[in-house]
Amino acid sequence: MTKQKDLLTKLLELTLALASLAVITSFTSCHSSGKKVITAETAGLPAPFIVTLDNEKDALYTTKDGVYLGGYDIAVLIEAFKTEYLKDYELDLRVTAFATALTDAQQGVIDFTVNNWSYNDSRVESYYFSYPYTKTKYEIISTKGTSYQSFEEVAASGKKVQSSAGNNVANAIERWNEVNPSKKIILEYVESNTTQDQLQKIIDGDYVGIGDLPVYASYKTEFPALFAQIEETILSTENSNAITQHATSHLLFGKTSANSLKYQELFSKAIYSLYESGKIKELSEKYIGYDIVPDKEDFYYINGNQNK
Repeated sequence: MTKQKDLLTKLLELTLALASLAVITSFTSCHSSGKKVITAETAGLPAPFIVTLDNEKDALYTTKDGVYLGGYDIAVLIEAFKTEYLKDYELDLRVTAFATALTDAQQGVIDFTVNNWSYNDSRVESYYFSYPYTKTKYEIISTKGTSYQSFEEVAASGKKVQSSAGNNVANAIERWNEVNPSKKIILEYVESNTTQDQLQKIIDGDYVGIGDLPVYASYKTEFPALFAQIEETILSTENSNAITQHATSHLLFGKTSANSLKYQELFSKAIYSLYESGKIKELSEKYIGYDIVPDKEDFYYINGNQNK
């Protein structure tokens, strides 16, 4: 009986010791971080907004599975988490496909998605938009000796334009075609960003390219010989404003997520504080090389918090 009692006593002591260890471990883990994790997804491109890098030393952020990320969007995010609005939170950013990031955000699998996302009518039905951190500057590229100063001129030319579905440029062309049914641009959807083959089609005169100025600047560095045979035209602010309802880019928060409105507000306040401090301008000059800072009147809720 005594032996059984001694055994029960030892088992009880061991149980209590393990329980105490679990409590200590749990407390230590919580104490070492002390921050709530916010999850996000990106496609890891296009440069220079988001860049997937080869070396960790060049990265602004490294994902848990070892993907090295840099670029303007990532720089803005890193700085946002240093502001008073997000300093108590920690970012868990993952890389996936464009469509997956949008679906995961919409379904509340993640808290938000970052990919230089622009406005369109279908997105505004499914996502809350943060304040903008980018104002789009459009560029038209064509074969040397032929230039186009507007979407209207591209439409009149009858030339085709290739773009990935859902990106800023495709959204802008789709809206132009909707508003100008008699002056539609022929849009072909492609799966990838601009390739050498697509640039060659432009040089051959069969196609015209429409894109973000910083993105084309990145391709110009990558394919200098091809761009030597290409005419570049930067659209005026007036022409850009006539093309799309919102020539800005935003973080997207799926409406089904429990914290979507809360995070929309926190990130928006963080972005605006970066704008007011001049940090957005500094980052755009460093990572883009062009002024892509939104105008002060662009800082409002497209949807969400202004309706509360």
